[in-house]
Amino acid sequence: MASGTILHVNAVGIMAALEEGFEPSLRGRPFVIANMDAPRAVVLDLSPQAHREGLRRGMVLSLARNLCRNLAVKPPRAELYTVAEERLWRIGMEYTPLVERAGRGHLFIDLRGTTGLFGAPEDATQRLRKDIHEALGLSPSMALATNKTVSKVATRVFRPAGFVALSPNEERGLIRMQPVGLLPGVGPLLLARFGLLDIEDIGDLADLAECEARAIGPRGLELVTRARGIDTSPVDPELPERRSVSGELVFEPDTTDPEILRLRLGGLVTELGFALRKEGRGARRASVELSYTDGIKSFGNAKNTRVVARDDELLDLALPALEQARKRRVRVRHLELRLSWIEAAGPELDLFEPAVAKSDRLQSALDRVHGKHGFIALIPCALLSAGIGLPHASEGRA
Repeated sequence: MASGTILHVNAVGIMAALEEGFEPSLRGRPFVIANMDAPRAVVLDLSPQAHREGLRRGMVLSLARNLCRNLAVKPPRAELYTVAEERLWRIGMEYTPLVERAGRGHLFIDLRGTTGLFGAPEDATQRLRKDIHEALGLSPSMALATNKTVSKVATRVFRPAGFVALSPNEERGLIRMQPVGLLPGVGPLLLARFGLLDIEDIGDLADLAECEARAIGPRGLELVTRARGIDTSPVDPELPERRSVSGELVFEPDTTDPEILRLRLGGLVTELGFALRKEGRGARRASVELSYTDGIKSFGNAKNTRVVARDDELLDLALPALEQARKRRVRVRHLELRLSWIEAAGPELDLFEPAVAKSDRLQSALDRVHGKHGFIALIPCALLSAGIGLPHASEGRA
């Protein structure tokens, strides 16, 4: 039986692989990429040799050095990685316009309709692999399946440089036997919760009843559906910077009070952040538009170097945009917040540090309450004391 047509390209350790290509003396050596100037530097990427020494992404650099005494540390070179990411995407675009950027070193490619030009999807994939290796020196893991979830799980099974083409009859059997941590959307917090519930494999999650799935949390039903190999989400060729969610509110009465502006912005962040986390996504950019009582508008923007998803992180991103937009002393009538550069916010993208584990658990608890009882169930005391209700947010495209 023919395989699926949804290809996932997983360039494991793309930053380390690029560094090896740029500096061949690193090959065969344990090394990591980390910003040594950061107050609490963490491992951003690492070589296979460092991985065999027990080092992992997100590990505090000081601990990594203690575990591996001869460890080399290279500073990140964002420009090098950005150029390579662009080249990787353009290679995919040479086969079809249906190419989705899905995080650093990750692409989803829909190969339907390309048979006349490039042959069967399996043949097109091998040609694509050759093109990537010749252009970038990378040997990514690749998998063909009928949907994005199955193809991504498969590349995690057959990495670092494997290839598999799954027929529809093979998909469910393959993913059922895999550790539940390989399912997209299952991060460290959910994994710990699944351990308490004796959910070890994806098949254990797939067998949960609807009521049991809901007990997991706001995304329980979605995760169980994906564990069953069902995923109807299309390959989205829209650039990450154009994906967005937005919310707006009207001040009654108009205000110039910076504290009220900040509190109401926090309410928008709560709703938009909840919507993003339900889909396993986060944002890199925040934009604020203020409309004044005299009809004039002002704008502010702020951008983060990584995807953020928790409310406190999103608020830290949005507040500088608000301050940039507050250019006048005229009363504000209307505020709009747009979160963009939306990408997956999973364990491969979020570089967790021990210090943030408590915040992650708190956010998970808040999401459970919001998912079950709505946003009115939990309102910050500052909003209540000011007599302010939570706004309504809406999702859209920039």
